[in-house]
Amino acid sequence: MESNLIQQLNSFGFTQNESKAYITLIKQFPATGYEISQRSGVPRSAIYDIMHRLELNGIVSPEGGKPVRYNPIPPDQLAIKLSSQFEHNIHELRTLFEEYNTNSIQENTWNIKGYQAMIDQARSLIDNSKESILCSIWNREYHEIESQLKKAVGRGIKTVCFSFTKIDNPVSTLFSYGLSEDDLREIWHRQIVMIVDKRIILLGSAEKSLENRSIWTNNPALRNIALNYIILDMTLYSQRQKVDIEPYPSYFMAEESKGLEDLLEKSEKE
Repeated sequence: MESNLIQQLNSFGFTQNESKAYITLIKQFPATGYEISQRSGVPRSAIYDIMHRLELNGIVSPEGGKPVRYNPIPPDQLAIKLSSQFEHNIHELRTLFEEYNTNSIQENTWNIKGYQAMIDQARSLIDNSKESILCSIWNREYHEIESQLKKAVGRGIKTVCFSFTKIDNPVSTLFSYGLSEDDLREIWHRQIVMIVDKRIILLGSAEKSLENRSIWTNNPALRNIALNYIILDMTLYSQRQKVDIEPYPSYFMAEESKGLEDLLEKSEKE
């Protein structure tokens, strides 16, 4: 538990020793630098520099004279502080990137290696969605992104998921056969297909390993393949389960696909 917390703090810019010092302090405070050093295992020779950095960053607050005793910022306030700082840094980054010409970047395909990197990408796509989310997913991956899906639904994003597996307590519109993951794994390869705002696709394997392979792309051809894949599964589901899935297929269909449907209908009438 503590190692996971240290890892998360490190991802927000804390050093290993800063993380240990802060976690030690929230367990028991106020405390002197010496006491924090003894409880955390951070060398005494380094603890005062570490506490000074944490103080300058508003993470701890000193009180009294000699010896100085430290109080930590409450964890919920730290989370708010880090969130605000992250958003500010992202804004600054976008502002700086505006100086560069990226108009020539039209279509991209990125290879994603590793299960966690794939999940992180899925969460990011959902958080930044503006209109819709359509996905084909298994139960385990659904719950990895459940929090983001719930927020998207709350923002009014049209969110529809299809699954062969049983999804416990779904937070989005769901069409599911309710199969056991263990049974399905015997005959099927675990995978994920997600289409965000009808133009961005995440697809690939969903094996929980560092070697897992998936891609992010806005390539129209791959988008149509992914879309047709999900719509076919949903259509077969509606026929087998006697469930009405309208108007979802037509809603998620890309504009050029709708144009093709119109052209085919016109050809049939002629």
